[in-house]
Amino acid sequence: MKFEYLIYLGIILLLGACSNKAIFYDPDQKRSIYFYWDLSKYADNVVPDTIPFSFAIYEGNECEYHIPVKTMGMPVNEDQYFNVEVVQDSTTAELGKHYEFGTLFIPKNEVNGILSLKLKRTEDIVDHPVFLYLRFKENENFRPMEGDHYCLSIIDGKLAAPSWWAPFYFGEYKNDNDKLYLKLLENFWALEDLKPVFYAEKVKEYGRYLENAPATFFQLPGNIIWIKYVFKPAYDFYSDPANTYEGFAMVNPDRFIR
Repeated sequence: MKFEYLIYLGIILLLGACSNKAIFYDPDQKRSIYFYWDLSKYADNVVPDTIPFSFAIYEGNECEYHIPVKTMGMPVNEDQYFNVEVVQDSTTAELGKHYEFGTLFIPKNEVNGILSLKLKRTEDIVDHPVFLYLRFKENENFRPMEGDHYCLSIIDGKLAAPSWWAPFYFGEYKNDNDKLYLKLLENFWALEDLKPVFYAEKVKEYGRYLENAPATFFQLPGNIIWIKYVFKPAYDFYSDPANTYEGFAMVNPDRFIR
């Protein structure tokens, strides 16, 4: 009986504590802001310390780059700007030369936003990346999460590994596997003529360079188009001794069929 009473008392105290939090919540307090990571994009569900970006597959000398950000707390009925600072001792990219800042605000009635950058292609980043290390800076609207940061490497000439690249299926990327990645992209782009509706849908959902694709997009149910037109032709091409290269270790995509 005493044990049941203690359980009952604990529940009452817990409910009281929750109630107190609701009562004392201050809607005018600063919201916390942090970089948002979609783990579904990463093959091992782990975000790398540095996010690679390469101009190698992009046309033109500039590219708009979006970094998702998110806030904690209640949304407000007005646009709210946030501040970002560059950590100089960890940054080699130069403002104005390698990058410029774009939009830096959370839209009204939203908890999600975009940190927009304009990245610039320059001769000095060919095969030699520069690094941009960012973190939030407290202002009148937001306070940063402790230890939160975003490190971006910017390079040209070499293709950066996509976040969905799984070494178990495609081989270690460092072993010249940018060739396989480019072949997959070429096959994907060919779908614009072969399967125009599918192609348009996937470009909208995943991006032209599959930069927004989730880690297992090629294994999702109904993936026969990916297998037949994108992955299997690339596998067959590089399985041919006349075309293969050292480090090619892609598994037969037939095992992806769902």
